[in-house]
Amino acid sequence: MHQNDLEYKVFLHIWQKQHRVPRPREYRALVKGTSYPSIDELTMKYGSFDNAISSFLRLYHAIHGYKEIPDYLLGALVNRARIVREKNRRIYLRYTSDDVAQIDILRSFMHDATVHRASQKQSTLYLRCYDDELNLAFEHLCRDGLPVRPTVDFVRGYIDTHSHFRMTTPQRHRLTITGPLVPQCHDFLVQLGAEDTQVSRVSNSYRMNIHSRSLRSIRDALYPDGCVCNECVRRMMYEA
Repeated sequence: MHQNDLEYKVFLHIWQKQHRVPRPREYRALVKGTSYPSIDELTMKYGSFDNAISSFLRLYHAIHGYKEIPDYLLGALVNRARIVREKNRRIYLRYTSDDVAQIDILRSFMHDATVHRASQKQSTLYLRCYDDELNLAFEHLCRDGLPVRPTVDFVRGYIDTHSHFRMTTPQRHRLTITGPLVPQCHDFLVQLGAEDTQVSRVSNSYRMNIHSRSLRSIRDALYPDGCVCNECVRRMMYEA
C-alpha cells in the first residue's frame, strides 16, 4: 500500500476519526457510489480485506509511529492489562479490577471503552478498550518485555494498580508494592527520598514495603496537587 492509494485515504479517515481500523461494513458504506476500490477489488489486490488493513497499519506506523501512551496510563496498565484478539480479528485491551474509581480513571484516557461486571454476585469489573490506536501502541511497547519509564507519573500509575496499604500499628501503616517492576520502582523511589528497603522475590514477581516515614518523605513529589491519581491511594499517603 502507498500513501497515494485511494484505500489508504479511506482507512486513514476512519482511523483518525474513530481511533480504530475500519470494519468491512463501514468501508463498504463509505466507498459506495464512488471511484474508490470496493472490498472485492481490495481482496483481489491484497488477498483479503484483513491483509489490506495490515498493509495500511504497517505504512501508517512507518510514517507516524505509534500513539504516545501517557506515563500514568502505561504504569497503571503494565502487567495488569492484556490484549485480547477475537476470532473476527477484532482486538481489545482488557483490565480487571474491583476498584471502580481506578476503572474510571483509566477509562478517561480511552476513546472507546466499556465496563462489565463479572456477575451480579461479584464485584469484579472488566474494562474493555476498543481504541485500536492505544491497543496497538500498548502491544508494541510490550512486545520485547514490560516497558518502564523512570518518571513520577509512571511510578504513580504503577503504585495505584500494584499496591496495597496495611496497618502496622494503630497510628501507622505501610505501603506494599508488588509485581515484576518493583526493582525499578524501588530505585526510583529511593532517589526520590524513600528509605532503601529490601526488595523480596516472590515466585516470578517482587515485593517491597514503604513505611510511614518514607511515605511522608516522597508523597509531595509523587502525589502533587492536581495530579492524575487514585484519590484513595493519595489520601492514605497523606495519612501516613
